[in-house]
Amino acid sequence: MKILVSTDTSCLVNYEALKKYEISVFPLNVIIDGEEYLDGVTINQDQLKDAMRGGKNIKTSTPPLGEIIDYFENLFAKGYEKIIHFTISSKLSSMYELFKNVAEQNFKDKLVVVDSYSLSSNMLSHVFYAYDEIAKGTPIEEIASVIENGRNKMGSFVFIPENLTALKNGGRISPTVALIGNTIGIKPVIVLKDGALEKDGIIKNVKRAMIDALDLGLKEFSKEEYDYTIINFDCNEKVAQYVYDYAENLLGGKYIKGVVPINACAHCGPGTIGVVVSPKINGKSLIEFL
Repeated sequence: MKILVSTDTSCLVNYEALKKYEISVFPLNVIIDGEEYLDGVTINQDQLKDAMRGGKNIKTSTPPLGEIIDYFENLFAKGYEKIIHFTISSKLSSMYELFKNVAEQNFKDKLVVVDSYSLSSNMLSHVFYAYDEIAKGTPIEEIASVIENGRNKMGSFVFIPENLTALKNGGRISPTVALIGNTIGIKPVIVLKDGALEKDGIIKNVKRAMIDALDLGLKEFSKEEYDYTIINFDCNEKVAQYVYDYAENLLGGKYIKGVVPINACAHCGPGTIGVVVSPKINGKSLIEFL
């Protein structure tokens, strides 16, 4: 049986990585001053950074129903008999419900949609786990069940935006809170918990906060069983290099430098840096796949 793994661009930490595999990627969008752009197709991180730093109006939205249906119909037309598709966490977006409804109404048992409960390299580890298991002949329904039942072992996700402007523009905090925070130079520490983003404190020193995140992560998630990714969206170069150097020493050079997915960039803003801890794939490091 010809089976395909599919996902969306919420998982990307390296735009070229998935091109080496028989994995299909649905590009999510970002809307700049009313014009839609597709992640990795008609816009990249640098272009989004310029737009955001230039004060343009940035939004995201779910894709039209017809585009989703066409996407899967085109894949099935290539001879695939079943597809397993991963979406960004259902607590961050309505993407999962949208794709699940498309599967139930249009593709029945041919398409299995999985709520990754995550994004970035957390989500990417699910994608490669599915890819690895399909090669062994594991049914996609069993793969989906293993992932959904293993969410408590998913690792961690911490990021720190440069300021509160993008969070304010996205409606996640009030203009008053953003103004006060930006004026006194405080930054929120955002964590992914149970599939949702939560504020886990406020800080002034990004270097110290990132070191703490790495140190605390290593106490809970061993580098033998988990991978570490430093994600960066136009963070201050000196700060980013400091964090890279610390991760290099702490993890013996075995970590991933990754980008922030564009649909996440649109909400956190340029200047963001974070650390993502994701489970290894059947004992193999994500580094091997990338």
